[in-house]
Amino acid sequence: MNNHTNDDQLELIQASHRELEEALETLKNLKPDEREDFTKRWPSTLQSLCELMRVTLDRQAVSNSVHISEALATTLSTYLGGRDIYIPNGERLKDALRDIRIWREFKGNNLEQLSRNYDLTERRVSQIIAEQRAAFVARKQRRLF
Repeated sequence: MNNHTNDDQLELIQASHRELEEALETLKNLKPDEREDFTKRWPSTLQSLCELMRVTLDRQAVSNSVHISEALATTLSTYLGGRDIYIPNGERLKDALRDIRIWREFKGNNLEQLSRNYDLTERRVSQIIAEQRAAFVARKQRRLF
């Protein structure tokens, strides 16, 4: 990441910090009926984002998921609200996680099995193994220095 973008982001955070803290404090102290009325007035995209975060937090057994998801949605709204941003569809992330699973399951003699399990060619599984091996070696070498 270049320094210009990093500096812009820090400036954005610092400029909105006090305003965000006040908003989060108010949100934290809302009565249940006030909270329900308040979140119902959010734009539908923000409501959906909040619900996605709540469900994810629930699946991770995080207590107080409703309040945390509302605080996260408020924070994102404060810093990114009104901006035209692109959120990737997640395919690259899913592929990266699949590749890690393949690497972990690789035993040296199960290329054919992995290709069947993941519906990939043996050649592609071999490429993934090579990429994951290189990443593994790079991580090991960083720890040495």
